[in-house]
Amino acid sequence: MKLVEQKTDQAIEILNELNIDLWLIYVRKTSEIHDPSLYFLLEETWLTWQTVFLISRNGRKIVICGRYDVPNVEHLGIYDTIIGYDESIKHDLLKVLKELNPNSIAINFAEDNVAADGLTHGMWLRLNKMLENTPYKEKLISSDNFLAALRGRKTPTEVERIKKAVEISERGHKRLADSVKLGMNEQDLEKILLDFAEENNVTVSYPPLINIGAETTIGHGKGSANIVLKPGDLINIDFGVFYEGYASDIQRLNYVLKENENLPSKEIQEAFKTVIKAISTGAEKLKPGVKGWEVDFAARKIITDAGYEEFKHALGHQIGLNVHDGGCLLGPKWERYGQSVMYEVEEGQVFTLELHVFVENHGFCSIEEDVIVTKDGCEFLSKRQLELPLLKL
Repeated sequence: MKLVEQKTDQAIEILNELNIDLWLIYVRKTSEIHDPSLYFLLEETWLTWQTVFLISRNGRKIVICGRYDVPNVEHLGIYDTIIGYDESIKHDLLKVLKELNPNSIAINFAEDNVAADGLTHGMWLRLNKMLENTPYKEKLISSDNFLAALRGRKTPTEVERIKKAVEISERGHKRLADSVKLGMNEQDLEKILLDFAEENNVTVSYPPLINIGAETTIGHGKGSANIVLKPGDLINIDFGVFYEGYASDIQRLNYVLKENENLPSKEIQEAFKTVIKAISTGAEKLKPGVKGWEVDFAARKIITDAGYEEFKHALGHQIGLNVHDGGCLLGPKWERYGQSVMYEVEEGQVFTLELHVFVENHGFCSIEEDVIVTKDGCEFLSKRQLELPLLKL
């Protein structure tokens, strides 16, 4: 069964679960503006004219699109009704809405869930104008909760693709650890990973993040050509790939031994031990029904109780079609995260677990794992890093 068929069938199940009558997606010129939900509705094609997808809780799958876009939709073999128009989409849309007679219509806008916020302001204005003087205008609701469930609950096909992306990412991390040499800078390490991705015919899920030693700047920035690897440095690498459209996101840590040093300092050993404990604590807390902020709080407390400054980001985000996949977030109750941390964790969601502490004179001690939520807890998709590799270069 095609993934689009799996996800549209799943959409019908979730509509019934949430007591929503209809999911309506309104798009145009998708090569320019691509609603995030289109990944579940189309395969490797785009739409030029205004198009409406309608998925009904009664099982109907309907597309209203421009005449010349009809063949691109027909070849999928997914939609039971495909209506082509020439001059205006309005007449056919109102006719279908009258036939379906929904009491609630979920459309893609959301304050906090970027994956549910695909309807542009211009298309919102157009939709409202088309629905003027009809009963449907007052029945529009946000698809936020609906899309959080649809995007978060991974099908077996989605899970297998993520697992493969994880496996490739782990091989990339090993390639780097085997290739690194003293005197290399952050951009040299980045090139190793980019070359690896090209050799394996995959794209990176996010530009590799390279952090060497204490002078580095952790975050989403590009590696520096001026930060050069030397003995005593921690090497933190954040690297993931897309495999058949699905992402991995993993961080690995290495330490470069100093001359005549067989073990890292106690400061590094304690930092590493604390990071491992915090990730384990988060994993133990992660299970269906728990709110995102509760998982973050459990792990964050391990870090602060050990005397380290708290990390300034969420413990974990979902991965899937994107490296940051929207919906439930394992984060603190900060204003910037809005309601995303108040969602309850669900079985089938795939999260990262990532955090760091800073070790003075050595750099950032940071690890990131990928996990899937199971019926009773969570399972690691990545091979956990439980030991700190010691490099003698």
